[in-house]
Amino acid sequence: MSTTETISRVPTIGQIWPEQGGIYIGQRLIDGAAHHIIVAAGIESDIEKVEFKNVDKAVAGVGEINGHADWRAPEQEDLMLAYINAPEQFVREGWDSVYWSRSEHHDWPWAVDFEGGSVRHYVRNDEFRVRPFRSIVASSI
Repeated sequence: MSTTETISRVPTIGQIWPEQGGIYIGQRLIDGAAHHIIVAAGIESDIEKVEFKNVDKAVAGVGEINGHADWRAPEQEDLMLAYINAPEQFVREGWDSVYWSRSEHHDWPWAVDFEGGSVRHYVRNDEFRVRPFRSIVASSI
């Protein structure tokens, strides 16, 4: 498969990527390799009222979405990419606009507020939304 064929299969940022089960929100580096990042489409994909300690478990419990079972809780970088490239896919008002990441900094869990784009730490037993994400190595398609 040529490089041109590979690139032509990747949709425009913010568009549905049917073969990958969600909305394509761009690329980022994960462990030194470029990955395409896909978010489960729409607010109906949110898992509500999750404490930080249950973020990974909540997403794992979702199982298969649109033919894919490798969904994971987002890193803080995934959520920021989503805020920049597909904010309309998320709740954007009030406390419901806060989404947990699985990232921590100095033992503080990070969340992203889609109302204004802020990233901050919260108390572990706060209950916020979490959205399933998945990633694929960019050269693998």
